Amino acid sequence: MAVGERRILIFLKRLDTGQKVGLLAAVSVLVVAQITLGLTLTSKSHFEAEAQALHADALLGAIASRTAGLIASGDMLTAASELNRLQASPIISGAAIADVEGETLIAAGSFSENGNVYRRPLAIGPDIAGTLSVNVLSTTSASSITLSVTALSLVLAIISYAACASVLRSQGTRIANMLKQVGRANTADLQLDPLTELEAALDALPLALKTDLDNTALDETSLRSMAVTTLSLDHLRRYIDTVDEITLVNYVGTYEAIVKAVAQLLGGELHPSRPQSLSLFFEGTHRGMTPDLRAVIAGSLLQHLLTVAERSQRRKFACGIGIGCSDLSRGERHSAYAMLYTQAVIDETLNLAQRAGSSVKLASSIQESTDISRIFDIIDTADGDTQLGAPTAELLPELDRQSKFLQRRLFPDVGEQSDLPF
Repeated sequence: MAVGERRILIFLKRLDTGQKVGLLAAVSVLVVAQITLGLTLTSKSHFEAEAQALHADALLGAIASRTAGLIASGDMLTAASELNRLQASPIISGAAIADVEGETLIAAGSFSENGNVYRRPLAIGPDIAGTLSVNVLSTTSASSITLSVTALSLVLAIISYAACASVLRSQGTRIANMLKQVGRANTADLQLDPLTELEAALDALPLALKTDLDNTALDETSLRSMAVTTLSLDHLRRYIDTVDEITLVNYVGTYEAIVKAVAQLLGGELHPSRPQSLSLFFEGTHRGMTPDLRAVIAGSLLQHLLTVAERSQRRKFACGIGIGCSDLSRGERHSAYAMLYTQAVIDETLNLAQRAGSSVKLASSIQESTDISRIFDIIDTADGDTQLGAPTAELLPELDRQSKFLQRRLFPDVGEQSDLPF
């Protein structure tokens, strides 16, 4: 690293936060001012060049016809007087007449080919008698504008530096007072970064002072009941070594798309709470339906949609489904006690799903719901479990409508299915 760069780094390190921000603001003002100045001068030069060209063209046009006749008749004296009159214009520094071969015949003033030259041919009918040329003085004076803008930018830079340094210094003083209140008065140094000092002070605080210890026994929103519908995907273990990763991801993605669509329709929430399983949580009332009723309707819809997925993708999608309920829900704040309490129903529904085959099994916690027994058949199986049967005639039309709606949305290639499983 060069000596100059090292000195600059040392200088910047000695500055406090307010001075650094003020210096950055001042430099930004200067840079913006110089960019604006450059653009202004470029634009001014462009417009002045256009104005000069128009003025010179007007002057040349005024005397070109007269001068052409004089050159053709050999009246050089009168032609010279015309040039002197043209050169008297304040923006014309010199003028000259050349013949058709480019040789100068008459010149007036300090004409130079290296200057800002404008030309007009001297025409007599269809013939060209020569060329009338003039030097136009440049009227652009950038020094005064540059000096004014630079001076103004310096003033604004100084003001910006002072304002930023003052504001941040006052903030640093406030932080220093805060540091004194937490017992770090000896370390509060305005020459150092006040935010660094504050972070160090907060890190040194006892854990009890940094953590909001809410000793509330239970979130009141957890007191409402919750129903759980769980799908067992234990068969995925057999696929891991037989299919590639992309195929497996797409396969699981189909399950996820089906479960999310049912959750959106029935006001549930997808939560993969256990390995090789997907669970839907239903809390509160949605469209006049209790959580228990929505959970069993979700199980019935999932059972049908998985069958449709098999026809659409030519893969096996059947899996066991278990449904149960809990007196407590996770609540809005997901309190630890409520979540520990609901683990039991999640485990229960997963165990039911793992031995359900392709059916929907009901936990004992949800069999007592009168909403379910009123609109679904409840079947006792030989293994001692309870299985969800067919819906009653009262529910069948609505369940059929919802099934076809989801089917058209998820698997439009299959078409309408009339052989619903319920």
